Amino acid sequence: MNDPHPRPRLVSGEVTEVALPGIGQRYDVRAADNGSVVVVIHHSGRRDLYVMDGGDEPGASVTFTDSQARTLGAILAGAYFKPAVIEEIEAVIGGLLIDWVTLDADSPATGKTIAELQVRSRTRMTIAAILRGHVPLIAPEPTETLLAGDRLVVVGRQEDLPVFRRHVVRN
Repeated sequence: MNDPHPRPRLVSGEVTEVALPGIGQRYDVRAADNGSVVVVIHHSGRRDLYVMDGGDEPGASVTFTDSQARTLGAILAGAYFKPAVIEEIEAVIGGLLIDWVTLDADSPATGKTIAELQVRSRTRMTIAAILRGHVPLIAPEPTETLLAGDRLVVVGRQEDLPVFRRHVVRN
């Protein structure tokens, strides 16, 4: 039986998903400026994007075809332009992966210190920085307690990232 009021599912700390029966899927994405973006992906492939600025009504909206949406996604992901700061980091790090993960309230690492988690020995990844709110903690001490909402900058090998995610981000 279809639920007439589907419940949102937390995809990550900044994205929720809800099924829209007969229409498609809805994704709510929290923006850095405390606004949000709502994306509705229709079964037809059409994408509707709504920019929300705190109220119930969107401040702007736009509709994309499937192809246009995929192109926009590639642009946002950096396929066409890589910010200079990223190029500089990649040049310094070489073949190592740099990734960002956000801790949720139910993440296994929330409320634990880096030392308690034994991140390096168990995952072979390193937490290089923590962005807590708008305050960066560079090279955090092993005694640093991780909190829900923390954005972790991690460095390591790409093949070790899945182990890190299971150990630190979600069970």
